[in-house]
Amino acid sequence: MPSKYEEEDLSRTKSISINSRKSKVRLDQFVDPENIQSNRSEGQFEYLSAMFPDVLAGASLKRLAETMHRAKEEKREILWCLGAHVLKCGLSLYVNSLLDKGFITAVATTGSATIHDLEIAFFGETSEDVSEELPKGRFGMSKETADHFNSACKLAEDEGLGLGEGVGRYIEASDAPHKRYSLFTSAYGHSVPATVHLAFGTDITHQHPSFSAAAAGELTMKDFRIFTRVVGKLFDNGVVIVFGSAVVLPEVFLKAVAVNYNLDRKPEGVTAASFDMLPQYRVRENVLTRPFQGCGASHAFTGHHEIMMPLLYTLLTSGK
Repeated sequence: MPSKYEEEDLSRTKSISINSRKSKVRLDQFVDPENIQSNRSEGQFEYLSAMFPDVLAGASLKRLAETMHRAKEEKREILWCLGAHVLKCGLSLYVNSLLDKGFITAVATTGSATIHDLEIAFFGETSEDVSEELPKGRFGMSKETADHFNSACKLAEDEGLGLGEGVGRYIEASDAPHKRYSLFTSAYGHSVPATVHLAFGTDITHQHPSFSAAAAGELTMKDFRIFTRVVGKLFDNGVVIVFGSAVVLPEVFLKAVAVNYNLDRKPEGVTAASFDMLPQYRVRENVLTRPFQGCGASHAFTGHHEIMMPLLYTLLTSGK
């Protein structure tokens, strides 16, 4: 029994020559690993850059690194919005080194980053086993973590600092044996704004009766105002990188952008980039798409933090 459905007659189609059509990928974009060594004589950056094909994410990563080099040379704002997992994955010294080398001029993060940073600095360990501790009623109940966080808040409150600056100053002034791993201490030492954007109820420090929501709220609001001023500077040919924050920091960033538009600041030549393990809606819309349409460039990279950070770091610090 024949089919009931009509079929297209493909014999009526018209062929064209490949020479008459535009191709998006050409042989000169390919990488020949055997020839990469020849680029060593041109410089380390050129050598490393030559390892990536000039196609899709390979081309984007090279463009981003070049833009960041230019932004550093021209003393533009280079803002990093870091999810706490970046610290938890053992990458804090990469971040601190980029701070030291001038590839980060401001950093924003979340409340959980303060927890990991304090625990790493004081105890050399972090990231408890939630599955094991939760049924025992022990998850998030570390007294020392809460005490250090509250002490940092008290110092910031007394000295008129924001939360991120307060955490950095607190660790720097302490006898923490691993303070060189601290993002906040490094930022404080380099006079780089480090802001913390709390979402109440999301951090283990909020579970403790010693936590002062009033104090923390004032401190994180101060950090939002500092962050908003940083974003204003970003409008002038700056670079913003969201590394591992899917919700909180993209939302905070959008509001800071909104304030700057409200103050009649116009963005020009802004480059926005995201690095995350999965493509994220809010990062795409609130950072890469909505804020700087028609007045900048955007790049999106998908991969594990512990792979992508060393990759970007190596490109940035390869001696261009």
